[in-house]
Amino acid sequence: MQEQMKSVLERRVKRHVKAPIHCFKAGAHVGFEKTLAKELAMLGIEECETQNGMVHLKAKLESVWQTIALSRCARSFEMKIAEFHCENFRKLEHKMKSIPWELYLPQTVELKIDVKSEKSRLYHKKAIEERARACVANGKLCIRFKNDICSIWLDMCGEALHRRGARWVEEAPMQETLAASILLQADFAKYEKLIDPMAGSGVFSLEAAKWRSNSSIALNRTFDFTKMPAFREAAFNNFLQKAKQPFALKEHEKFEILCSDKSEKAVKTIKHNIEALQAASVQIKQADFFSLPPNQNALLVLNPPYGKRLSREKNLYREIAKKIEKDFSGCAIAVVCLAGEATIFEKVFEGRAADRICSYNGGKKVEIIKIP
Repeated sequence: MQEQMKSVLERRVKRHVKAPIHCFKAGAHVGFEKTLAKELAMLGIEECETQNGMVHLKAKLESVWQTIALSRCARSFEMKIAEFHCENFRKLEHKMKSIPWELYLPQTVELKIDVKSEKSRLYHKKAIEERARACVANGKLCIRFKNDICSIWLDMCGEALHRRGARWVEEAPMQETLAASILLQADFAKYEKLIDPMAGSGVFSLEAAKWRSNSSIALNRTFDFTKMPAFREAAFNNFLQKAKQPFALKEHEKFEILCSDKSEKAVKTIKHNIEALQAASVQIKQADFFSLPPNQNALLVLNPPYGKRLSREKNLYREIAKKIEKDFSGCAIAVVCLAGEATIFEKVFEGRAADRICSYNGGKKVEIIKIP
């Protein structure tokens, strides 16, 4: 009897979850929605629509599992479970009970429910959560009310996607997903050399090295989708063994990463991270950016101090701009700076088209200035 019930469940999962195309949304860093959509297209998902901090897409479940494993820019992935008009708690309870939760929910994942309501009759978040808890036992759910439309989303990932695994960090670290978004926006793979001279914990160098690696995909963490009833471990592992990063180095293709920081402690951190994450070869040395020799025909990425750290080094941006003009004028540039400060770098390269993106890093509003 138990085997028969299991067989029935598997058929239902195959028919209603694995076979159809579903709606998903992927979290992007603000300002980098089109960048994430570009990455998703490279990974085979082209039907995308961008919104503020989000990319909506339609795909089969297995394709999204594979995309989650490969994406370096996405912050999160959620799958739409249901959507319906709802003006009262009686209808909410009825709709919640009618959803076949057993087909979707990841087993052994602790139940977490996040509720948001905007311009809707049902606005009491605690009351909405109580109705959901009466129907659901596992998984991380996001329940959204807007204009009396309730949408229910299942988190596919668990931990935020910028957590690639154990990484030592220095002061004010940048999230890996933001670093990857900046690199992709700057078309880093079209250059033979990446210069990362204020590396901190080495996030730009690490992301570039992993993206250009031609080894099999190695996951340093697990995802909640691996506990969904539809998940098939053997098929997923087979995909990982065959898959390559979209920017994997081809035969005879060159790509150098020059990573440095003036702090001895930071250099030790970078070396630990390179080894722990099994990244491709990165040249690491302790050096002050202002003492580096001239270099051309490369992508120079900079994440200099800002906020409280900037107040300790007055005129730092101007000094950086002067150094770039003197020794790196033949490089493409991607600089992260406080909002309103990007003009300092634009003046250095007057006449070259500049691309400016407003985003957030460490809770602060920043601008990313990219000059090809």
